[in-house]
Amino acid sequence: MSGLMTRARCRAPADQLPKAIPTALIVVVQNAISLAWQYLLDEVREGNFSICHSTEDEITEKLYMILGELDAADDDAIPGLSLLQTPVREGNIRSFDGEHLDKQPDLTFRPIKGQIPSNNSVPTAIFIECKPVDSTHPVPSTYCRAGLIRFVNGDYAWAVDRAMMVGYVRNICVLPDGLAAALADPALSSELGSSGKLAPLPNSALGDIVCQSTHRRAFVLPGTSSAAGEIHINHLWLHPEEPCERSRCRVVLSHSKALSADVSTS
Repeated sequence: MSGLMTRARCRAPADQLPKAIPTALIVVVQNAISLAWQYLLDEVREGNFSICHSTEDEITEKLYMILGELDAADDDAIPGLSLLQTPVREGNIRSFDGEHLDKQPDLTFRPIKGQIPSNNSVPTAIFIECKPVDSTHPVPSTYCRAGLIRFVNGDYAWAVDRAMMVGYVRNICVLPDGLAAALADPALSSELGSSGKLAPLPNSALGDIVCQSTHRRAFVLPGTSSAAGEIHINHLWLHPEEPCERSRCRVVLSHSKALSADVSTS
């Protein structure tokens, strides 16, 4: 009883939070999602699913079920997957200050006990937000201001230093250019606490491009007296075999025109 009465209640000194997510674990998650996407493309070829005509939730649910199949298999398909618990889709978690109790990251992978020492395993996980990218879901508004911002304002991943964004890209838009062009907007970069720069990372095991952005977080964690500090976001963009539409990232076009204008007047 005394142990229960003296528990830490998810509060810790500033030097204990946020917890560091090992790079190796987030690489395992990237590889699992990349492989699940390939299996989803198999279903598309067989006529059993349409990425082009499905909603974000429908695509994520399909990936989630495939990830469950990979989790149930042995460790050969995705080396290291046994270090993680079965993924959770839209599992409720509170915001950093407890003001909102029903935040729902699209996917969550929690490491098996002992992988990340912590006094509370609930917020110590790999949180993933998924967003479509196409003509009606532009990178700045949908991917960044409705998705990426959640890792900056303390909605998600407030107790860790890494998280992931996954893009379902249905037009002609690629990493790093599509995201770099959006982050070149000073106003958007300021909102996201970003320098606007992207760091290249090794591709996923299946060759998907991965890059990383870094963001300043100004909110103060419960039980601490300093800001949460930086969070590193790995970006993985997934594409159908053929684009669903021939449009390009709007922001890339405007950014390219601005660059052309600069060159022509120099």
